[in-house]
Amino acid sequence: MPMAEPQPPTEAEQPGAPGLAGWSPGAPARSGEGRGLGEADGGLAELPGLLARSASGLEYIYQSLEIVAAHYGLSDLAVVVAGPEGPQMFRLRRAPLALEGGEVPSHLLGAAAGRAGLYAEPPVVGPSAAAEVTSLAEVALRLDLLVHDASHDSLTGLLNRRSYELQLDQAVARARRYGWPFALVLLDLDNFKVVNDRYGHAAGDMALRAVGSELRAALRSGDVAARLGGDEFALLVVGVENVSSLSPLLGRLNRALERAVPETTVGFSVGVACFPSDTADPEALMSLADQRLYAAKAATA
Repeated sequence: MPMAEPQPPTEAEQPGAPGLAGWSPGAPARSGEGRGLGEADGGLAELPGLLARSASGLEYIYQSLEIVAAHYGLSDLAVVVAGPEGPQMFRLRRAPLALEGGEVPSHLLGAAAGRAGLYAEPPVVGPSAAAEVTSLAEVALRLDLLVHDASHDSLTGLLNRRSYELQLDQAVARARRYGWPFALVLLDLDNFKVVNDRYGHAAGDMALRAVGSELRAALRSGDVAARLGGDEFALLVVGVENVSSLSPLLGRLNRALERAVPETTVGFSVGVACFPSDTADPEALMSLADQRLYAAKAATA
């Protein structure tokens, strides 16, 4: 699912600048000062329950920013949480960090520096509530990452076999309900063992990543790409009723492999079956694509 881009430090935080939500030690007490979510006036206690009900961690983060901003009457709000590739910033109404001229608002200097926390304008959120809002946002982001990792292949970034099977079921259901045809495409790399034996597994992994990268770049929204295991991949391409429509994509994949592992004979064989023109039975569709794949491999052996 989409995720906010990590925001690299762009400007050092000024000495003495406010900390979490604009609060700094020794500042006068403000609304909600020193209280957590369950104790804050008006109650932000709904946030943990909202996280438990949310289907998406990213959706929860933006909803929580709206709730906190409305509760405190804020004109702006952002949260920065630690991510696997560095700090990630989320801002109210999905606004970018910088203004149109590239200037970072003064209350977001800490966010620009990549410092985890909550940044509010005006700075009226107390440190306890700010820390809890930030902690819940970090949990939400981690949950999204766990869901992603459970459904994707770690090497190529494509869907894994289990997720592919779910997507195939959904594609069949849509085709039956709305009449949308699709092609099931099985890809198997040829001479891949030679790459591993001659150049090592690092080169083999590079070839697999090249296929994954090209598939992610080439497929349209709504199409599906998965690594089924080893050197076998599967695609679900919407609106395709014959293999000739796939020629441009297959050509790009061949060129991507040539760039990844030059001076080798690695290529791929393809088996395609179209729903419903070839068959309207999902098991028969898989079987037909598999038969055509191995017939293609036998022809190139």
